[in-house]
Amino acid sequence: MITTSIPPWLALLVAAVVFAVMFSLGLMLGREQIAAALRQRGVMAAALFAALFPVPVSALLCVMLLGIKGVAAAGILLMAISPGAPVALRRAIEAGRHSELAPPLHVSIVMLAIVTVPASLAILAAIYQQELRVSPLDVARQVFFAQLLPLGLGAALRAFRPRLASRIERPLGRITNLALLPLAATLVVVLWPLLAEVGWVPFAAGAGLTGFALAIGAACAGRNAPMRPVAAVAAAMRNPGLAFLIATANKMPPGVAAAAVAYALGGALVVTALVVWLGRRAR
Repeated sequence: MITTSIPPWLALLVAAVVFAVMFSLGLMLGREQIAAALRQRGVMAAALFAALFPVPVSALLCVMLLGIKGVAAAGILLMAISPGAPVALRRAIEAGRHSELAPPLHVSIVMLAIVTVPASLAILAAIYQQELRVSPLDVARQVFFAQLLPLGLGAALRAFRPRLASRIERPLGRITNLALLPLAATLVVVLWPLLAEVGWVPFAAGAGLTGFALAIGAACAGRNAPMRPVAAVAAAMRNPGLAFLIATANKMPPGVAAAAVAYALGGALVVTALVVWLGRRAR
């Protein structure tokens, strides 16, 4: 099974870092974000469309037209149908001046993933004539414990202890940001034999599809220039946790996990380059 490719200690470390990242972001959540989302319903709807539909369709076309097969194709497709990466919210806030819309947009994406992920997997199963399934309850459980619970705890702390939340928000955000790079490096080291076996195709697909999704997300924001980076990042970044969940539920080989990680690394490289460029441009 796929879980054998990642040691339990590393899986626990990943879970702890993701929980801390989402809790730190929850400290930023308040009524003003919800009010901003309600005021900008049209842009929010367009950004949701960009996050949920173009990437799966383009990934399927990419896999079919380029003749990608095996674990590489599986990893690419599973990542493409899994929106709402935990780190996406942090990157969207870093990228956009409309950061108050990033949290409600992210929450909307992961909530809709409860429906779209099983539906997308059912479509892939019909296309490839394979028995593939994941229940909405399993997706909801993963989304809740990995993202919604820590976000909610952070938001609750902000609501009931605003001074404490304001005091710890920035230091905790810095710590979690700094923890992401060594965590990614550890994943690469541990999974390197599988990554080498899978090859460069998932990494290149992740980079290419992420670039495409960034363009689609920015376009869907229309004339709302401050919202473009937020919509772009939200559309581009995919959730490896959901991809791992699908692969585990369907007893796929460990190489699928490696392909998903390679896709995530390629996508993260492109998004990070965009965030750095936007930061320099703003300065």
